[in-house]
Amino acid sequence: MSRIVAAFNKTVVEYFRKTSLNGFGLLYFIRKRRIQRIFWFLFISFGIIFASYAVFSMILEFLSYSTITDLSELKVLEEEIHFPELKICSGYKFSHRNMLASAQDLVNSHNKSLDYWLNKLSLLSGYFDPLSVKEEDVSDINSVLDIRNITSLLLGLTPACESLILKCKVNNVSTNCSKLFTLKAYNEGNCCAVRKSNLTGELSLFMDSSQTDAYPLNDNFPGFSLHTPSWLGRISISPGEIAAVEVEVMELQGNSQLNEYATEKRGCYFSQEGESREECLHECRIKATLINCQCVPYPFKFSTQKLKHCTLENITCLQLVERNWSPAQCPQCLPLCNQLFYRLSKQILGHLHPWRSELNFKFKTPHRQLYKTNILYHWYQMLSNVGGVLGICIGCSFISGFELIYFLVFRLWFNYLRQPEI
Repeated sequence: MSRIVAAFNKTVVEYFRKTSLNGFGLLYFIRKRRIQRIFWFLFISFGIIFASYAVFSMILEFLSYSTITDLSELKVLEEEIHFPELKICSGYKFSHRNMLASAQDLVNSHNKSLDYWLNKLSLLSGYFDPLSVKEEDVSDINSVLDIRNITSLLLGLTPACESLILKCKVNNVSTNCSKLFTLKAYNEGNCCAVRKSNLTGELSLFMDSSQTDAYPLNDNFPGFSLHTPSWLGRISISPGEIAAVEVEVMELQGNSQLNEYATEKRGCYFSQEGESREECLHECRIKATLINCQCVPYPFKFSTQKLKHCTLENITCLQLVERNWSPAQCPQCLPLCNQLFYRLSKQILGHLHPWRSELNFKFKTPHRQLYKTNILYHWYQMLSNVGGVLGICIGCSFISGFELIYFLVFRLWFNYLRQPEI
């Protein structure tokens, strides 16, 4: 037998004689009682296997799910609950009366028919949806219409907020609608957006859903669509509906200690690290267009750089991006760790004349759902859990661990040196 094997055997016997783990020591002291020794050996083996499985599962869970989210309700004062960035979009991209007025101006200045100019103006819907027009139809649109400021032209062709929203009330007090809403350009079209960022309480709107603004285009529909900055905040309103729209507020709150983790692991950004997922996806899509088409698509919102604006002359490239782009191409776009989400739900209370619609906005409850994200385990909690499992299953502790290291290193070396050379 070699010196190292003899030294190892002697060290193992010493360990079982002198270890602080009494269960392991019994394997030595009852060595002459074979049945008891076999039973005790099986019991210790089961404890080691179970402890190994529990610790391994705990480590895998920690690596896979580094955070945990608790759901609770937070009561908020009514004056502290503000309306989100609410957008009201007409189902018609272009207003029929505005189209007629612009086409008539072009008839007066050019030797073409009214129908010709209406057809040319309707092709401008390609700025909202590149797939709605054909390349051969828009090849000469810029030179024919002599477009200098496409944003002003599109806003002028869109149904005005004054014609869509006839009456406004905030907390049952009549308000000038023009002071409450303004027409803005968005990806989904030109919409009426709430001006005030501190609007609270209840909001009542009396809408014009008549066919005055109806202009036949693809994807047009009678009525309105409502949007808030959340995928849960989209509903549609049909002509003639009296609808109660409830706004439910959800708050995502991340513990500041999540900064200890990498962004990819915690799955969210703090405000100093990035922007909201909606804004990030918007910029990601603009960058995809910028890379492929060397221009910025409508509504031309992209930093302060002097970049070329896309026109319908770029329609082939814009259609290619529209067909192939998806949010999956932007894995870096994550939600904010601290953010408010809004869910809109509609309840139809009755019907008016088909030319009118009435909306009543109010918050569902004075509470908001709070999703609080915390670290699943701190390092000391992880150590405590592992120590607890090892202590219950095999009676192990830090001292036991250092004791094992002592015997496997120092005593093994000492016994090796004391073995006679063969």
